[in-house]
Amino acid sequence: MSAREDVHLTDAQVSDYTDAVLDAAARADVERHLASCSQCRDAIEETRAVVTLAQRRRFSVAAPAELWPLVASTTIHLAAVRRQVLASMRGVLIVGAIALVAATAVVTWQVARWTSRPSVAAPKMGTPGVHAPSGGHPARIAPQAPNAPTPPRP
Repeated sequence: MSAREDVHLTDAQVSDYTDAVLDAAARADVERHLASCSQCRDAIEETRAVVTLAQRRRFSVAAPAELWPLVASTTIHLAAVRRQVLASMRGVLIVGAIALVAATAVVTWQVARWTSRPSVAAPKMGTPGVHAPSGGHPARIAPQAPNAPTPPRP
């Protein structure tokens, strides 16, 4: 007996074998296993018995005549009930819409305020009172002589 024969068939294999939907190679493997495994043969027989019983008990059921008016009344009145629910919630929906519009307006106003502020230009490095950026001191800058005044143009 091989290692493959020690493993029982899965439920899917049992169902597919019973329904005759396995390809030839898979069917041959299952039949080889069934020749030596009584437990899997019993599973196949139980599955066939359930399928046979289900096929024998299959029949149509006619709905009772009093059921149809009930079905029709629930489907016809469904639209009316939906309208009543929406009408009862109208006030809450209006308040919610107003709150949403107000919150959107406040957020938009704040963003517009923040983006319209003039940007402050960063002072030049080396000017008194300006600290060096993180990472060290600025390079020493030699003092420069002031520029000579230019005469006014006539």
